[in-house]
Amino acid sequence: MNDLDVDPRAVALLNAFMQALALPDAAESARAVLPFVHRSLKTPAGDDLSRDLRQFGHKKAHGNAQLYAAPVHVTRVRTTGTTGLGFGETAEAGRVDDYFITKRDGVNGMPAPVKIFFPAGGGPPLVCYMGSL
Repeated sequence: MNDLDVDPRAVALLNAFMQALALPDAAESARAVLPFVHRSLKTPAGDDLSRDLRQFGHKKAHGNAQLYAAPVHVTRVRTTGTTGLGFGETAEAGRVDDYFITKRDGVNGMPAPVKIFFPAGGGPPLVCYMGSL
């Protein structure tokens, strides 16, 4: 995939997701990202991010969200070989693409990938990994 293959649904997802990440309060941000992430990243009840994700991936992404352009600017899309996501009750077939987003003007650094899951049965794309932000 390349720039011509940018899915507008993924860009809309990334804009909403990054806005939720940028909320000043970490707990509020964690709640705000819930609608935008795959169920495999949530607690079994689906009412919070998994403990590990809150302590590591979300913590890092929340701290760095202000470094990225808003609205997002996608520089590249890379299809991964992933054909499914989750385990047990959270398992779902689909594909995962890396959407590389740029930092805002004045901030040095390479674009970072955010993994987006596209369900095989249709439905909206969802973030499935945020730890690169």
